[in-house]
Amino acid sequence: MSDSKQSMTQRYLDTLGIPSPELTLAFLKRLQGRHISQFSFNSLSVVLGQELPLDIPSLFEKIVVKGRGGYCFEHNKLIYSQLEALGFDVRLVLARVTYNREVDSPRTHRITLVTLDGQQYVVDGGFGHLGARQPVSLDLGAEQKQGDECFRIVKNTEGLYLYQTFKDGDFFTLYTFDLNHYTEADCLVGHFYSHRHPDAAFVNNLVVCRKHGNSIHSLRNSEFHSVEDGVTRITQLIDSQALHEKLTETFQLDIDTAVSEFLFSKFGT
Repeated sequence: MSDSKQSMTQRYLDTLGIPSPELTLAFLKRLQGRHISQFSFNSLSVVLGQELPLDIPSLFEKIVVKGRGGYCFEHNKLIYSQLEALGFDVRLVLARVTYNREVDSPRTHRITLVTLDGQQYVVDGGFGHLGARQPVSLDLGAEQKQGDECFRIVKNTEGLYLYQTFKDGDFFTLYTFDLNHYTEADCLVGHFYSHRHPDAAFVNNLVVCRKHGNSIHSLRNSEFHSVEDGVTRITQLIDSQALHEKLTETFQLDIDTAVSEFLFSKFGT
């Protein structure tokens, strides 16, 4: 590992409060959980029309140094690069977000498949409210509890893997994926669609989420959700000041009031 990469990786781990890296499942769990807790999942740069470069120095500066968070193509590429630098066996995978529907959706979600001690795990630090806090084993059908949440991966008759969470009394498919070969060039297509296409969800919605322990704080436009030990409270934000307080205090995003006023004018009630 070059000195610059080593320095970047050490700063990333220091920011997460993980002093000593190990090639273990326990380390993977800590890394994913602390990444999701520390860095918000959000579409802020998308709705503000900012450039979203995917080179590692830019991602490191945005997510780790400035704490601005991002979405899956940003978070999961950064995680992939850090795990690779640490010596993990990592593989890039692209997925289709379906939300339990039979839809022809594009591959607009990036995840990382880690092989460790002969077992494969999906490491996903960029899905938001319904995403897992820890890696999910590719042990088909195995139900994996994570606090109040439960996840599993199953395979359908078409040979696709279904990444599922337990929701409203049954398992709910968040996204599907296969194990074909994908490259960074493939990511550029999904990334461009996700932050530039006029019909893309992130272009048309302000989405922010942080998950800590057994709590979730998430925002969609002007509706704020707080989940504590499985109990959800929903608050409608009534003005730009309320939105600004959530963005700066709850989500710890460094933005000024003018940005919050613009966002509320676009996404408020």
